[in-house]
Amino acid sequence: MAEVSMLTRVNSYLRTKVPSPVISYKNLRTLIGILGMLLPAVCYFGGRLFAGLPLQPSISFYYHTNVRDAFVGLLVAVGMFMVTYRGYENIDNIVSHIIGLAALGIAIFPCLFSASSTSPVGFFQINPKLSNIIHLSSAGIFFFLLAMNSIFLFTLTDKTKEMSDNKKTRNKIYVACGVIILLCILALIVIGLTMDQATIDKLSLTFWLEMVMLNAFGISWLVKGEAIFGD
Repeated sequence: MAEVSMLTRVNSYLRTKVPSPVISYKNLRTLIGILGMLLPAVCYFGGRLFAGLPLQPSISFYYHTNVRDAFVGLLVAVGMFMVTYRGYENIDNIVSHIIGLAALGIAIFPCLFSASSTSPVGFFQINPKLSNIIHLSSAGIFFFLLAMNSIFLFTLTDKTKEMSDNKKTRNKIYVACGVIILLCILALIVIGLTMDQATIDKLSLTFWLEMVMLNAFGISWLVKGEAIFGD
């Protein structure tokens, strides 16, 4: 009886002191949301405080500044999490893996520094214009699938259970975040077709729209981790 009592006490202690895998996974989701939201701020303030740089044309442009390591590091962290992420359905895993690979593509293949750039760039030392094409393609896939993930996958619900009020609220936030990302993508396309690149860069329009998308991504994952509106 004494041994049983001791085992019961140990099990009780472990349940209260050791976080469950589910709780830890929710914490990871929260962390990935925070990392996404930190990227614009880290790039801007790192460039401003330590190199005296003005706001750059885009977040990706910070690859060519003193904050390159932070830019690449944060994107690699997001990418690796997404590649190793396991959802409830196979489609969750497939979409997350593609998002993760796209994030790694953004980090590894830098955007074009200037139209006259000819020197090999990035880890693979490839032509800068080819690197720019891969970078932009990766960014497009990354943000588009983040929107699809938020709208269609995060909102999935177990049909055998009654949806809680907080789950209903979370679903509304997921959809709103996804729609915001899609609208920003559309805005980038429109300004790219209707404005000259010099004006876009001078106003840092790409930076601002990327910041909005990353914040929408971050909020969506904070909610997914139930840091807010949790059950």
